[in-house]
Amino acid sequence: MADDREEGTNGIVIPGPLRNSVTRRSLLGGAAVVLGGAALAACSTSSSGNDQTGSAAAAGTTSLLKKIQDRGQLNVTTSLLYKPEFYKDASGQPAGYDIDVLNMVAKDLNVKLNIIDVPDNAANIANVQSGKADMVSAGLVNTPKRALVMNFTKGYVPYTQILMVTVNGGINSVADLNKAGKKITALQASTAFFRAQLLFPKATVTPLAQDEALLSVATGKADACLVEDYLAKPFIAQHSNVKLMNNGEGIATEFGCWGVLAGDYLWWRWLDNWISYNIDNAQLPGMYTNTFGLNWVHPS
Repeated sequence: MADDREEGTNGIVIPGPLRNSVTRRSLLGGAAVVLGGAALAACSTSSSGNDQTGSAAAAGTTSLLKKIQDRGQLNVTTSLLYKPEFYKDASGQPAGYDIDVLNMVAKDLNVKLNIIDVPDNAANIANVQSGKADMVSAGLVNTPKRALVMNFTKGYVPYTQILMVTVNGGINSVADLNKAGKKITALQASTAFFRAQLLFPKATVTPLAQDEALLSVATGKADACLVEDYLAKPFIAQHSNVKLMNNGEGIATEFGCWGVLAGDYLWWRWLDNWISYNIDNAQLPGMYTNTFGLNWVHPS
């Protein structure tokens, strides 16, 4: 997502029935809270013996996990711009893969989901750091630079990146593009942009808004665009002069992660455990395939 615009303030509460029945997921989550709190409290230097809020408590604060449950609402920041992952439907409501997944998270926490829609990742990260949001769900990749200011979960969504090239440009490999004078576009501040810089050190890599990055190839201003396949295919269907290089063979795979405030171990580990559980029980892989029409790639 773009990182050069100002922060938005649009919050959308997605109501849903609070669940009373005990499921395997809620039981697992509850056990994680109890065991995690007890284990961390046992390692605490507190003399009261009653401190069960994990590492956050050691710093004099309460974990967001407890705060979210107490307030009855999960605040998530994202950018509703990229269908089918996260976007606004015809009625203006949040929709897409991430929203479906987040509704499951809220259900397991027995709270409502509140979506905070902002235009870019700079605003998403700022919302988490300021406390406006409990987490960011915008397909962030856990780059070392970002990990200096946030904790990241394991991947909840795989991104297969492909190259979109012109039909008659004679581009058939990465080597054909990694040359002086070649121009590559990618979505600014995205996983594709960071990967393009690694793949094409000899070429010129230009970060642009998504539509502009794709149009630059179609209009002959660039030789190729490194992009997620689900974003390229609808564009190619409307522009006959561009195609997927080598029939859409993947160039690289990155994984979008959830980002939370650095240092809140209990909340971070609960989310990490949630992702692991729902990958292992095939929930996330099935939802991913149904939404994107692509095969799931298991994160490392």
